[in-house]
Amino acid sequence: MKLSAFVGDDELRKHEALDAAVAAWQAESGGSEGCAREVWFGDDLRWEQVAESFQTQDLFSQRKAILIKNWDKIHASHREHLEPVLRSDNPNVAVFLSAEKLDGRSALTKALKAAGALTECKLPYENEIPRWLTARAKEKYNRRLTQSDAQLLLDIVGRSLSELDHELDKLDTFLPKGQPISAADIHDLVSPTKVASIFEFQKAMGLRKKADMLPSLRNLLENEFKDAPFVVAQMLFSHFLTLLRIRTLLDQGAREPDILPVIKRPPFIVQKERYLDQARTRKAETWKKLLTYLARFEMDLKKGRYAHRFEVEMAFAYMV
Repeated sequence: MKLSAFVGDDELRKHEALDAAVAAWQAESGGSEGCAREVWFGDDLRWEQVAESFQTQDLFSQRKAILIKNWDKIHASHREHLEPVLRSDNPNVAVFLSAEKLDGRSALTKALKAAGALTECKLPYENEIPRWLTARAKEKYNRRLTQSDAQLLLDIVGRSLSELDHELDKLDTFLPKGQPISAADIHDLVSPTKVASIFEFQKAMGLRKKADMLPSLRNLLENEFKDAPFVVAQMLFSHFLTLLRIRTLLDQGAREPDILPVIKRPPFIVQKERYLDQARTRKAETWKKLLTYLARFEMDLKKGRYAHRFEVEMAFAYMV
């Protein structure tokens, strides 16, 4: 049985692992010319067609790779009929399944686990993403990226690993070979318009500048995060949490050189965006209340409780 499965919510790593496995099978077959490749999608798959393909040799190639994406979306009856077919032996066919999750009770899943042919690709938690970015920059692009600069990239781009990797690829393309990725590089090269909009909004909220807040918020909602105001709320929560940490440290008598290692933000950004000045605009207790408000606000946005744009704008304005 040449059968393997790739599961999890980390779409980037899942597709990379699947593609690498298919490429290895094709290489064993003498390259893509000696190995046919078929892709099926679980949403509209009929088990009879896949079974026939599994049992029939390709007209032009001796070996075959069958990719079934969204395996967990296949209708249960089709999956029941197809599983024993795929578990049967056909040395000239390799089957690669991709899904968000598998039924752990099925014989197929148990067989995959027993054979060590089940690869799980789970998204890292948000606080693990900077470490993921530094490793990715080193392993894929041979670039040094500090965790504080990785955090900056996360703050700007968001939690999508595919988009983060796209920005790493862009940085690798434009920077001199082997040069480390700095905060200034990220600020200059990662969607400059987006960077400007995000920092303008965060600074306006932090410094309590209502007149500047609304234009920058509208720019974000109309361009960078269209139809996704909850992403703006997530980003603002992260920023306010940083400001709370700074305010707490300031209240304890800490100076800027002591604060920088704690908040893990690039000094370049902390100084340019006046993070310490922003933190001083509210007491620690007020920052905590705003974080509670933001958490509830984000949840309400995800549930669709804000039907109109002006309601969203007023909710953000309340925090200024």
